[in-house]
Amino acid sequence: MVTISDSTIRNTTYESIYDLINSNMSSWASGTALYGGYPDTASIVYPNIVLMPIEVGEDNYTIDTTRGVSNKTIVVSVELYSKKNQDLDKISDGLTSMFRSNQITGLFLVSVAENNQFISPNDLKLKSKILTFTFMRR
Repeated sequence: MVTISDSTIRNTTYESIYDLINSNMSSWASGTALYGGYPDTASIVYPNIVLMPIEVGEDNYTIDTTRGVSNKTIVVSVELYSKKNQDLDKISDGLTSMFRSNQITGLFLVSVAENNQFISPNDLKLKSKILTFTFMRR
């Protein structure tokens, strides 16, 4: 079990999420490459999953008699690229299901958003989906 502290929140969260995706993707993303950042275009494999850097926000609010509770919001963006829409849907459903059923210690999934795109670099017609997972940490 990994402990996520304030001083290492981005790095520890990133490593935990990368490891979680990597160890679970064989059932819903067989043959898909997982990248920790944008891959070199000479060696890229499709379909693929690109895990983006972790974003952290913090809010303070008043609750109960403590008069102050800090709430951190952790945003995880995952970009998917494929030549087929079917792959994007299968991978995004797998990722969403995985995050719902495999809680990361100290993080609570509060929302999932997605954005579909079509991109055509060098006439390589690709479909893309960006999934944004928002977690709360108290």
